[in-house]
Amino acid sequence: MKKTLVALAVAMTAASASATTIYEQEGTKVQLGGRVDVMLGKFGKDERTDLRNNESRIDVHAEHQISNGLKALAHYRMRFNKGGDKGDTNKSFNDPTTNKLWLGLAHDDVGRLTFGKQNTTGDDVQLNDSAYIFGGNNNLNTGGDKVASFRSADFKLGANQALGFGLDYEFGDSDKTSNKPEKALKNAYGVSSFYAGSFGDFGMKFNAGYTLEKDDRHAYPTDTKTGDKRRAWRLASEFTLGPVSFGAEYGRTDHRVDNSTYQRDRFVLAAVKYQVIEPSKVYFQYQNNQEKTVSTGVKETENKYIIGADYKFNKNVLVYTELARVLEKTNTSPVKKANDTMYGVGLRVYF
Repeated sequence: MKKTLVALAVAMTAASASATTIYEQEGTKVQLGGRVDVMLGKFGKDERTDLRNNESRIDVHAEHQISNGLKALAHYRMRFNKGGDKGDTNKSFNDPTTNKLWLGLAHDDVGRLTFGKQNTTGDDVQLNDSAYIFGGNNNLNTGGDKVASFRSADFKLGANQALGFGLDYEFGDSDKTSNKPEKALKNAYGVSSFYAGSFGDFGMKFNAGYTLEKDDRHAYPTDTKTGDKRRAWRLASEFTLGPVSFGAEYGRTDHRVDNSTYQRDRFVLAAVKYQVIEPSKVYFQYQNNQEKTVSTGVKETENKYIIGADYKFNKNVLVYTELARVLEKTNTSPVKKANDTMYGVGLRVYF
């Protein structure tokens, strides 16, 4: 039974690639790390050139060896833009807040079970997003404030092949009263699978995920129904040959907007990256995202093209630059079209 996925999962949630051990005694180890990431660019046609924080963070990770490969884990992450998405605006350097806070148990031969404010395993299904600013379109439920998550170890299928899986459950709003007009989460769950294989210089990965989110009341006062369901699934593939990797992903989400509107969304992502030299790579990403209102047939389509490059001075410091072109179209009569060009350059320092 391989243990690489569990090791990877723990490493990704540890403070950073350069985390410093600040305490180690009697089987307990505490690490401090994180990163500061600042970017300069134009992030929309209606915006001025701006200086922004790009998901800077401080991480504290602790683990305690219990016995026979079993360990206890705990993790805390602070962010400085309310945990917002890439390119968060306005109070970009303000409002330090808890972005992650979880604890759990891990065993080398079984996997990892964690509880708290954290990502789901659905966040790991997306494979082909190398972009630092404008990329990614994962349509699965990728995290929440009250999540129980299990990520298995890698089970060996054959020579250099392994398969793992994930299970997630998100607890919703604890208040069951129906006198609130806003939408509230009742619960959510998800399943995911992860395959990896290597054959000489050729490697491949296949991931899949399904998530279901349930609301027990809706944001529309005229909505007489008591809830909403958001079903999402995604398939992802990635292939590597020497310094080149490429892949494609497809996802779909079905959900009810209100009493009379049912929406079906589609998410396509294709990408390629090339490791030019050891410290530098270039990458290209294409997205085709579509929102379709089933009852009216109205479709809003977005085509996004992203090209970028990075350079690592060492394991602690890298610079990156990225350019994105977005084309939007709505098939109403008359047809509505819009386009935008965005760009940015950033510096990231790990500590």
